Amino acid sequence: MTHMRSLSVPHRFRVPLPLRTWALLLFLLVGTAQAQDPRAGGRRFRIHTVEAGQTLYAISRAYAVPVEALLEANPDAKDGLSIGQELRIPQDAVVKKDVKTAPVLQGDGELLHTVAKKETLFGIARQYGVDVNALLARNPEAAEGLREGNTLVIPAGMGGGSDPAALQAAAPERVVDHVVKPGETLYSLGKLYQVAPERIQAANGGLPEGLKAGMTIRVPLAANAEPPVQPEPAPVLRDRYTVCLLLPFALDRNDSLKSASNSKGGWYEATRIAAQFYAGARIALDSLRALGLNADVLVVDVGDDARTWEAALKRSDLRDVDLFIGPFHRSAIERVIALNPRAHVVCPVPQSNKVILGNPTVSKVNTGRTDLLRYTARYVAQRHGRENVILLKPDIHGDKEMQEQMQRWLSEALANVPGRTDTLLSARPGRRDLGDLPGKLRSDRLNVLVAPSEDVEYLTTLVTKLRSTKADKRVQVVGLESWLEMETLAIADLDQLAFTYASAVFTDPADPRVQAFDHEFTKRFQNQADEYGLLGFDVTFQYGLALMRFGPRFPDRLGEVRTEPLHMGFRMGRTGPENGLRNEYGVMLQLKDLQVVKAP
Repeated sequence: MTHMRSLSVPHRFRVPLPLRTWALLLFLLVGTAQAQDPRAGGRRFRIHTVEAGQTLYAISRAYAVPVEALLEANPDAKDGLSIGQELRIPQDAVVKKDVKTAPVLQGDGELLHTVAKKETLFGIARQYGVDVNALLARNPEAAEGLREGNTLVIPAGMGGGSDPAALQAAAPERVVDHVVKPGETLYSLGKLYQVAPERIQAANGGLPEGLKAGMTIRVPLAANAEPPVQPEPAPVLRDRYTVCLLLPFALDRNDSLKSASNSKGGWYEATRIAAQFYAGARIALDSLRALGLNADVLVVDVGDDARTWEAALKRSDLRDVDLFIGPFHRSAIERVIALNPRAHVVCPVPQSNKVILGNPTVSKVNTGRTDLLRYTARYVAQRHGRENVILLKPDIHGDKEMQEQMQRWLSEALANVPGRTDTLLSARPGRRDLGDLPGKLRSDRLNVLVAPSEDVEYLTTLVTKLRSTKADKRVQVVGLESWLEMETLAIADLDQLAFTYASAVFTDPADPRVQAFDHEFTKRFQNQADEYGLLGFDVTFQYGLALMRFGPRFPDRLGEVRTEPLHMGFRMGRTGPENGLRNEYGVMLQLKDLQVVKAP
């Protein structure tokens, strides 16, 4: 921060930001097929759950079953597919010679074709009934020629010679949020919404931790079905609320504004972070005010040590606060809960899940490592389930827990990939060599190496040696965001390995909304916004809007608050009624041309 003027700007100002609500998309489902093998009339079937954008033609190619056989087994599919519909895939209709070369079906309806030896672009286009120009437009890199093992994307909604109905994309998904009540089960919810319990489970990432009272889940509705009318308690709204920002300005850590601004080191780091967060929050509060929020806003400097926050939190007016944003420290949060047990407290920075255990009025909005690992496993299965996936398990004590978690979640997710029969491979590279990994790499398909580790020595060896391996084998490395901070890992090397990782946040600088926010931030505060400025906006807008719409009881209805975040998404859920809310949002990112972009 170059000025402290951001702390004394006029309290009211208008922000010309486009603020519209929209439905948050569920980024990832665990595969496209349920682990079921029902029999009907003596025939054996697999079950495929239809996702948005998929067509009957694409499903038929992925399972190596003719469209006619699918229609015979699913007569209602003649009228088109709906999201969440369960299709029976007759196993006696599988064309065995096509199974090994069957393309991979994506959640958006596109097919991934692995190029075989001597295949040409024209031959592949003819095979799928796709215009070669359309195929080239979707795969511009193919203009330079095809190599065995390359992956081509077959655009959705195409397939010459097929019945037009077979090319009709599944209708947009209709989903409702449901707060689980004590005693409810997947079976009872299935009866309530008239939908298969397995569909509810799949729509919520498999519910690996089970169904727990207090958590918000998504329930997919059948085509043309209306959700049951459930009386919700009317929100207790008031004319005016009180919002308090508890931020670690730590002004006493800076000798004076003048000396700090002239010093080589600039502001104390906590001061800089708090000022950025505060500025973003001010823009959000002004935007909320324009939407109708009537609130008194308190700003309290709680510093970054117990001595400071203990003194700051003795103010009697804090007992009347409805929503606290901050503090950033767990001990300070516990102090706030003791002071005002009815208010909701939002922790906007990374914290252990312990901060929400036994504290139902606390939100931890920074997605934890465990949830990001689980998100990574689902992504790998969905995007690369038919590739050569290898889990790297070096003998490093500090990595054991992450390795075990990843092996469990990745194995479960891969088991639901249509057409995959291989078990999850694992390899044991060391801190100085690749161990048995080279013998498990394949030349005929992409090798996806999943490396849940933060051991610098091991990772440095791994990345360095894989660079030379990449010359004759295609390799993609899936790791952790912390790798980007390791000085021994060159960004250029990671870029060459298509380094992919899960993150709790992502900001697209090309997004017009981000650009508008940056412009507004710079104009008002004479400084550029960083991640904390964006975080201050997203968190304050999300929770302020929830307070405005549902009053002080908003926490259990956060799933109904749809915003369009600039930096951090929100998918809040409880692991039990006695615990607070944690964010399960994640986004897969990838290094491409030395830039971080959303992974395909």
